[in-house]
Amino acid sequence: MVNKELLDYYKIKDMRDWKNVNASLLITDPPFGIEFSGKNGNYNRNVNNVVDGYVEWSVSEYGKKIQQLLECININLKENGQALIFSGWNNSNIIHNAIVEHKSLTLRGKLYWTYNFAPSCKKRPAHNVYEIYWVTKGDKWYFHNRCSTEHCQKGEPNLTTLNFKRDYKVNMPKYPTRLPFKLLQCLLEHFSKENDLLFDPLCGSGMMGVTGYMLKRKFIMGDLNKNGKIVFEHLLDYYLNKNSLVRDIKISDW
Repeated sequence: MVNKELLDYYKIKDMRDWKNVNASLLITDPPFGIEFSGKNGNYNRNVNNVVDGYVEWSVSEYGKKIQQLLECININLKENGQALIFSGWNNSNIIHNAIVEHKSLTLRGKLYWTYNFAPSCKKRPAHNVYEIYWVTKGDKWYFHNRCSTEHCQKGEPNLTTLNFKRDYKVNMPKYPTRLPFKLLQCLLEHFSKENDLLFDPLCGSGMMGVTGYMLKRKFIMGDLNKNGKIVFEHLLDYYLNKNSLVRDIKISDW
C-alpha cells in the first residue's frame, strides 16, 4: 500500500494557479509542442498501458505557455531558488529566448542529457538529446559538485553532458513521458540537499516526487491530467515496495 499522505502532494492543478510555494528547486519537463501523444506504435511499449489525458501544447501557443511557466517559476521559487527546465530541440529556441528576456530569472547554463531513444531502429541503436536549462532567481544558489550516481563515480564530474538510460517499466500504467530515476537522482544531488522543498507544476507521472522522497527531500507538484496521479501511485509502489532500483538495471537494457 502507498501512503495516502504522499499522494496528497500531487495536486490536480493548472500551473497558473500555484502561488508562493517557496521551493528551493523546481524541475519540470513541459510538453514538447510537436503534436506528441506517447501512443505511437514504435515506442516499444504496450499502448494500452499508456494513460489518457496528456495535453500537448500547440506550436502556435508554445511561446505563451512558456511565458506562463516562467512566471510560475518566478512566483513559486524562494529568493535564491533555482530551476531546471527540460526541452527537446524542436522548441528549445523559444525557451531560451524567453528565459533571456525574463526580468527576474537568469540563465546560468545549459546541460545535455543523452539517452537511448524509445522508437526501434533496425540498423543501429537510436538515441536522442535533451537540453536542460539551469535558471536561478537570485544571485546565490546551492550546488554540490559530486553525486552518488555513475555520472560522478566513474570519472570527473562534468555537468555538460549527462548520459543516463531510460528505465522502461513493464506491465504497469505509463505516462506518455517520464524522466528516469537515475537522471533525477543525479540532478537532485547536485542542485539540492536533504529537506529542501522540490516543486514541479507540470509533473505528469510525478517521477520527481518519487525520486525526491527517496532522497529525503520534500516535494509538492501538480498536473492537469488526473490520470498522471494514477501513474504516480503505481510508481511509488514500484520504487518503495518492490526493490525496484535493482530491477531497473535489468529492464533498462531492452
